[in-house]
Amino acid sequence: MSKEKSGTFNGRGFASVATALCFVALAVTGVVLFITPPGRVAHWTGWRLCGLTKDQWGALHIWFALLSVIASGFHIWLNWRPLLSYFKSRVTRRFALRREWTLALTICGVVAVGTLVEFPPFTSLMALNEAIKGSWERSDEQAPIPHAELLSLHELASEAGVDLDTMVARLNADAIVVESPESIVRDLASDHRLTPMQFYNIAIGRSGQGKGRSVGVGGTRARTGRGSGMGRKTLKQFCANEGLDLTASLEKLRAAGWEADAEVTLRECAEKASIRPSELADILRKPDELRP
Repeated sequence: MSKEKSGTFNGRGFASVATALCFVALAVTGVVLFITPPGRVAHWTGWRLCGLTKDQWGALHIWFALLSVIASGFHIWLNWRPLLSYFKSRVTRRFALRREWTLALTICGVVAVGTLVEFPPFTSLMALNEAIKGSWERSDEQAPIPHAELLSLHELASEAGVDLDTMVARLNADAIVVESPESIVRDLASDHRLTPMQFYNIAIGRSGQGKGRSVGVGGTRARTGRGSGMGRKTLKQFCANEGLDLTASLEKLRAAGWEADAEVTLRECAEKASIRPSELADILRKPDELRP
């Protein structure tokens, strides 16, 4: 009995394993893409599943589909003769359309025609897909226009009905540097580890930053973190940077009934007053507007 030589490459084994792995990958990415929110929602809110964005899941699906085509083609080439045998009659050994091929062609034909002519139950599956995608949309998380993350800051201000200078001032107050009003919103948000929605909420002065949605293993939603330098500054550091008198600022905060200490961060002080760090910064810059 001949023994298989160790280290010998088995083409059929490779093609079978590669095709099977591609099938699993396509099944997983296909299910994920079936339940993902529409692009306008996914890109705006920073949606993620298992740490991957909608675009990354789509890229994986496309590449594994291409690899599946190559692996399947290789598999067919290696098994060409066994495949042709299915076209031959077991009795006459001549070419004939056997029941296996007839059934496979019929099933594929019904799926193709049913999908194109929108015949139940094929329409039910597509309706379910639309319902799942639509469930991700929320009124409090909508962009001013679809794909607003692709707008420049100047265009975003126009669509939101907010003065550009006011918008830039709000962003600067949250330590978000804007070099040009023509900068793209998506890029500005990414540079500061924000989702476009979080960036927009800061820009329009909406109290409470929008939370980008990210889904982890098991489907649990998690808060998208953000890195803002403004909130981490102490009152002492902020006053020094802004050229404000620290003692006077602390006295006015305390007079308003707010706990204030030179080494307390703006975020901690703002949270106790139920306001945002950028709002506290604006108040400190205009102390005459301070109210209890």
